[in-house]
Amino acid sequence: MKNAFIILSGGPSIYDPKDPDKHDQSWDNFVTAPLLRSRLKPNGERLLVHDPKTEDVHWLVYEPAYKDRWTSDLANKTSAPTQYEHAVIVMKKGMLNYLDLLKSRAKERGWKYEGLSTAQGFWNYINKLKSTKVSRVWFYGHASDDLWLSLNHDPSDHAAVSPDSDAILTRADIKKIAAFSFVPQKNADHPHKFFGCNTKAFAEKWANALSVFALGSSDKVDFKFIHANGGMVTLSAGAKWYQCSKASAPKQIPLKAGEAVP
Repeated sequence: MKNAFIILSGGPSIYDPKDPDKHDQSWDNFVTAPLLRSRLKPNGERLLVHDPKTEDVHWLVYEPAYKDRWTSDLANKTSAPTQYEHAVIVMKKGMLNYLDLLKSRAKERGWKYEGLSTAQGFWNYINKLKSTKVSRVWFYGHASDDLWLSLNHDPSDHAAVSPDSDAILTRADIKKIAAFSFVPQKNADHPHKFFGCNTKAFAEKWANALSVFALGSSDKVDFKFIHANGGMVTLSAGAKWYQCSKASAPKQIPLKAGEAVP
């Protein structure tokens, strides 16, 4: 039986044109990034994000965020014309909505798609795998020490704020799963990765609790250049990328601001 390589994609906020930091101008950052790592090459061959001999990709997607964003993008042709056009493009592909497109992309790649309705669903999924071991977890999404599966906006100043508690994977929640559910890691050849802003604290807790290697950022990461970088995010100014393990203190990976994070 193959191990499970879990890719967890959080979701965007409902687009707010008054957001001072312009979060989530595109609906698809956290899903396009992993998809691009498994894109078709010019010769028709598909790049593989996983080891097909030992792993199956299990793609977990936080669906409420994509449902809400679809409804919002379609309803705001005047106030958010670019976002409305994103939805129109998806419909022109013959898809019903954003989630319909994601399921199609997963099928093309042979990935197992699983929709999540709450953060608790992530922990439940791992615990229900039973005899299947998790080889690694990659996360794409918003974060601030804990992992956010969506994003809200303050109604007064439109600044981004945390989502509701049922859309947050907290560091304390890691105790809901056990190390025996994971493939033991003696080296950092195939680490767990958390692609989001301020994920270092979560990666450190994850590594210590599960005896694995985990990577995370001490500050902001940018999804702006994922199309040019084959799905890889870049470090923003001041951000650092760390490797965490149970055996030692977090180790900084020598990457500079603007560099792609592999």
